[in-house]
Amino acid sequence: MRKTLQSLVVVAVCMLAVSVAFGGSLNKRGTAAVAQQSIFGIDTPTDGATVFGIVDVRGWVRDARGVSRVTLLVDGVAVHDADINQPRTDVRRKYPSFEGAEFPYDEGFATSFLAANYLDGPHTVAIEVHYGTDETAVLGPIDVIVDNGGNQAPFGALDSPRDPALVGVEEIVSGVWPVTGWAIDDEAIRTTTAPDGKPRADIEVLIDGRVVGQAIYWIPRPDVAFAHPDVAAAFLSGWQMNLDTAQYANGRHELVVRAWDADGLLGEIGSRSVWIDNNYATLEPFGRIDWPMPNGHLFSTSCYFPGAISGIEYDPSNHIDWVSGWVVDQNDNARYEGIKYVELLLDGAVIKSTATDCFYLQRFYQDVNCYGKDRPDVLYQYPQFGADAKQSGFFFAVDTDYLLSRGFHRGLHYLAIRVGTQDPTRPAVIVDQIPVIIDCNDEGDDPSFGELETPALMQDIRNTQLIKGWVIDYNSVRQLNFYVDGILDGSLVAAPGVKINLLRLDVEARYPWLPYPYSRHNGFEYSLDTSKYTDGVHQLVIESIDFADFHNFWVQRPLVFNNAN
Repeated sequence: MRKTLQSLVVVAVCMLAVSVAFGGSLNKRGTAAVAQQSIFGIDTPTDGATVFGIVDVRGWVRDARGVSRVTLLVDGVAVHDADINQPRTDVRRKYPSFEGAEFPYDEGFATSFLAANYLDGPHTVAIEVHYGTDETAVLGPIDVIVDNGGNQAPFGALDSPRDPALVGVEEIVSGVWPVTGWAIDDEAIRTTTAPDGKPRADIEVLIDGRVVGQAIYWIPRPDVAFAHPDVAAAFLSGWQMNLDTAQYANGRHELVVRAWDADGLLGEIGSRSVWIDNNYATLEPFGRIDWPMPNGHLFSTSCYFPGAISGIEYDPSNHIDWVSGWVVDQNDNARYEGIKYVELLLDGAVIKSTATDCFYLQRFYQDVNCYGKDRPDVLYQYPQFGADAKQSGFFFAVDTDYLLSRGFHRGLHYLAIRVGTQDPTRPAVIVDQIPVIIDCNDEGDDPSFGELETPALMQDIRNTQLIKGWVIDYNSVRQLNFYVDGILDGSLVAAPGVKINLLRLDVEARYPWLPYPYSRHNGFEYSLDTSKYTDGVHQLVIESIDFADFHNFWVQRPLVFNNAN
């Protein structure tokens, strides 16, 4: 097998006075238009380069008219649109006084094409630019030679730690630091099997020349898929390795990420010089509350029925909620390593502690108010912590009837997890806090509850985004309404072929105490077209309607729409 290394990228900057004759000599009114000027650069591929595999096409365009679209042309034929508005601070530094420098758009663009779609031999690559004035111009072309006999190494980007050229300073890292980015290959990234049997990509993170771990792969990256639409694997090309920086001395270190493809060819994804700075404050325990969601509901089922709330905690007739999650200690002192206790706080008051309240509750078929639950998923993300990560789960049982009898009011509250470690000199710290709503079934309805799995809180989304999760209602869900900033975007109504009340055996397996059959047919999927809205933060609210016609808003989540519109 012939292995050919790609040529080094040499930035080719082209300055071109683009008269209107270049993009059509008449405007829409049939009169001559004023000549405008673009400056642009096609960074890769370089003119005359031999290309194969996934041909990365990147560059930039600056023009006082603004750029609304960039289309890739191969041999003069449109292939697809590029991902535009890519930050290019280097270009702005180079041309600080260029006309249009204050225009609110970033100059960079990125796209690609598959060399396998073209015969071996010479071809041309150009871009067609659509300006904010509705004018167009073809910039380029450059010549390339397709050689499909080459074997391409994996390539991608290292997003975190950040590039000093973009942020102006060398990244200072501490504690458990997420090393993230993306990687693609014209064939496939090689995979290995982790000790727990789960797949792990052969994407290696090196510190000072030594391999210290492999990344988790197949993280959604819609931005990469948009820039590389011909590559099927691009959508799930994201990777992450959680680096325990406490294992290294404070000071400067060299971090490198490299990837192997299925044919055994090695490619460097990126490198950074980073400064590790760990101290007592940066090595606190870390973790999160998995359930309930932020703005989730804790509710009582006793308000509708005659008689006062019993005031007895965990009364068999009461509805019991739960709070679950995980926490890991990252103390670099082995003598004091580990979690000693986890406390559940409501509005700052301790309502349960694993140190004093752990016991077996039949309702959940397990010990509740305890720490040390098996969490193989956390071990998968943080293998360097071993058993501390594997047994990092906590689980609390919450009797909302009892909380109401103790004087907690209905409405907004703040639920937090506070953790004490084995180190006697370290005070307990809050590792996560979420808002929750305490409610009661005044109308005789047990409100819907569930989980919105994607998108995540404040996630950047563009174009059409899949809204996915599950919801349970003891009267069964008849309809879900999806609101953006209080305006109805669309609905899912229970009917054959509609993606509501989908079979979700994983929910039943994860929460075996949920009653059958509600624990099974509860999934939903909804496509949200974000391009209809302006860019920025928007509030997604999901309303459920059950077959008894009871309504409740059970999800509220802020999201960031980013369509450059």
